[in-house]
Amino acid sequence: MFDGLVEAATRSRGGAAAVGAWARVENAACARRLFATAEELERMWAADGSDEREQWCLDNWGAVAASVAAAQNVSLGVASHQLLIAIGLRERLPRVGEVFAAGAITYRLVSAIVARTRLISDPDTMAKVDTEIAAQVEGWGSLSAHKTETQIDYWVHRYDPAAVRRTESCARNCHVDIHDPDDGSGVVFIEGRLIITDAEALDQRLDAIARTVCDADPRTLDQRRAAALGALGHHQDRLVCECEDPDCDAAAVTSSAVVVHVIAHEESLTDDTPAQLDGQAPVDPDRTPLSEMTWRELLAPAPPEPEVIAATPPALVLGRGMLPAPLLAAKIAGSAKLVPVVHPGNTPPEPRYIPSAVLATFVRCRDMTCRFPGCDEPAYGCDIDHTIAYPHGPTQASNLKVLCRKHHLLKTFWGWADEQHPDGTVIWTCPQGQTYTTYPGSRLLFPTLCRPTAPTVIRKTPTTATDPAARGLAMPRRTQTRAQNRTQAINDERRHNQTLIHTEAEEHARNQDNPNASPENEYDNTYFPTRPRPPSDHDPAPF
Repeated sequence: MFDGLVEAATRSRGGAAAVGAWARVENAACARRLFATAEELERMWAADGSDEREQWCLDNWGAVAASVAAAQNVSLGVASHQLLIAIGLRERLPRVGEVFAAGAITYRLVSAIVARTRLISDPDTMAKVDTEIAAQVEGWGSLSAHKTETQIDYWVHRYDPAAVRRTESCARNCHVDIHDPDDGSGVVFIEGRLIITDAEALDQRLDAIARTVCDADPRTLDQRRAAALGALGHHQDRLVCECEDPDCDAAAVTSSAVVVHVIAHEESLTDDTPAQLDGQAPVDPDRTPLSEMTWRELLAPAPPEPEVIAATPPALVLGRGMLPAPLLAAKIAGSAKLVPVVHPGNTPPEPRYIPSAVLATFVRCRDMTCRFPGCDEPAYGCDIDHTIAYPHGPTQASNLKVLCRKHHLLKTFWGWADEQHPDGTVIWTCPQGQTYTTYPGSRLLFPTLCRPTAPTVIRKTPTTATDPAARGLAMPRRTQTRAQNRTQAINDERRHNQTLIHTEAEEHARNQDNPNASPENEYDNTYFPTRPRPPSDHDPAPF
């Protein structure tokens, strides 16, 4: 089937037909990739000791997700979600999987189907819903996310009303996301959804903190509110005034209880590039006011702004992004604790298991993130791992790297092998034999940290091997398996839905007995919860 899709796409004459043909190939290839992921989990289950490993903190699922993440160079979370979709198609939605394998539907739609049918627990009911959706899904066409969910929920509700994923409570969608900068500006943006009472409290709190400075502070109210949010993150209840008046009561610098790790060149701490970070945007005196401009002047392209180039390279905030040197020098360097990063050069190994603070700082700054393929966990939250286990391997830079706890356990208990070069390059070999190479995170911005260090010399040690059973006992263990946690979550949500169904049915009965019920309420009670609202066919024209 897949070869036929590729052949048809190859024969297409270009244009929209070729786009559609290759889109089907892409969908079918994605399906084959997911099926291979599910097969890898089944192969892991067939191995000896799978039942015991389900109690491990890094269980079969986590080990397969790590292998899939390394093969695709994606994060562990992305790979775990793909594995969830793959198992859903293989075990619960085989008919939908066949449609997907034919290239007729997209990964986005398949992901929605797996998620919206998650609460169906009866196998016969699941088979009916699978058959119905597989028969209908190709005719849905292009739908919005909301309409797609409505179509799926219709079939779920028809066979199992308690399995409908309810989204009428917006409080369950509360979140706060901090988006990392991707433009090198050193500025992030925040978006979120809060309970209205919490939002009001936060709004008043930001205003109160923003007003703790004197009237001579050069920042606007919006800039001070943004700084107030940062002050909350530093466990502070006031701002430091920037009026530059030594007698100002609010000008005292207070220490922070929060540590933010920033790596920078020494010259960047004193960068003198002119930068206006506070106050109103400067007004160009030669610029004509908008009210006096002609239409030709208004429509003309704006002249390019003069480019200000910093004389020193940017810094990097671990776990976030680049920070321009002028902003670093103006806002951080004056109050930060400075710790020099010392390259170990050809210094001999240290005579203990735990590296010194100087060596640990170098390793974390050189690596910046977990060194497993595709993992971006910041180095300050990772373990320092001996590539060749101590005491076989020495405690020195060429034998040390940072690994997050999950990938540290993966290396120790799941058969992954690694080889480290003196410049920090690490070559990983998975249990199936594939190799992956990772480089220190500092290779681009701070290449001097990647200069080779003294090569590793393996020490002579007793030949006694570690007992695999004893190593298994050292693995942190779960109180419940991953499958037990999922089953409990599904049962809890089904009980919640069933309670709501009974409550709404009683309310519907009361409204039926009430002759004063409005037609609008009657419509609501008729279509919810007995059946999801049908998708609207009367959308306004897109003009």
